[in-house]
Parts: sequence; C-alpha cells; structure tokens
Amino acid sequence: MDKIVVSDASTLILLQKIDLLDMLVKNFDFIIPEEIYKEAVLKGKDKKFSDSYQIEDKTNKNLIRIKKVKDRNKINKIMNEFGTAEGETEAIVLFLELKADILATDDHKSINVCKAHKIPFMTALTFVVDACIKKSITTNEAKKMIEKLRLYGRYKDELIYKALSYVEAEK
Repeated sequence: MDKIVVSDASTLILLQKIDLLDMLVKNFDFIIPEEIYKEAVLKGKDKKFSDSYQIEDKTNKNLIRIKKVKDRNKINKIMNEFGTAEGETEAIVLFLELKADILATDDHKSINVCKAHKIPFMTALTFVVDACIKKSITTNEAKKMIEKLRLYGRYKDELIYKALSYVEAEK
C-alpha cells in the first residue's frame, strides 16, 4: 500500500513548480484538505498560475484526493496555540485524522506543530533529496530541482547547500 501524504498548499505548489509532483503522486497516496484545494487551485486559477491548473488536473484524475476535515475544534485549538493559518492547520488535522504517513509542509509554524506532536514531515527540499537517494531521479535532475527551489522557495542558503551536498554524495 502506498504511503499517505497529506500536503499543505506551499509544498504542493513547490513540488509542481519543480516538476516532482508528477512522480510523487505515482508513488504516494496524496491527499489534501478542502482549504488547500481552495488555496492551491481556486485562488491560483484566479491569478492564472499555471501550476494551479496542473494541480487541478491531478485532482480531476484522482491522483490527488480532496478530503473534508472532521474536527473543526482541533483546527481552532492548533491555530490558537501555534498561530498557524487555516489551510496548514487543516492539513495537520487531516494528517492526524487519516493517520497518514507524512505531512508535506514548508511552513515554519506547521513544522513547529510537527515537532511538538511528533508528526513526520517532509519539505519540498527533502522530497527532492529523498527521490535522489532512492534513485527515482538523477543527481542532475535533483540539482536542477534544488536550484528551482532556491528561486521559488523561502529556503535559507545553508539548507540549499546542505541539500546539494546530499545529492552530490549520491553520484
């Protein structure tokens, strides 16, 4: 059975922008909450972002599934306690409700929730490194993706350099 990945909007969009999402949806069961669909697809389409249309296509093909979060009280509790935004919090609560395997997030506050609640998470950057280590992508493909993340993501230079050194070691 595929591992279940629940994603927030920023990581979903970054993975699409660097052309890694197509491979990942074949290897993982990707699920997003309704709020993330609104953020990544509907709001993005309003702004004519191409990645929003590509993500929508994946939801239409059921490569990315959309689920409703049940526990609104837990959403409010986490938002109040950690100051997370609604979409990111829905992703966290959906992760917990589904007993998923990985939370895909690049959001600093969400990462703090993950650390506090021992939730396994991956960023777009760690998905690239992981795919390279597993030989799902080549070292050169990984380097190109990391360079795109340098442009699109909000990564500190030290994290970019660390990721590049990991993929270099895979040669």
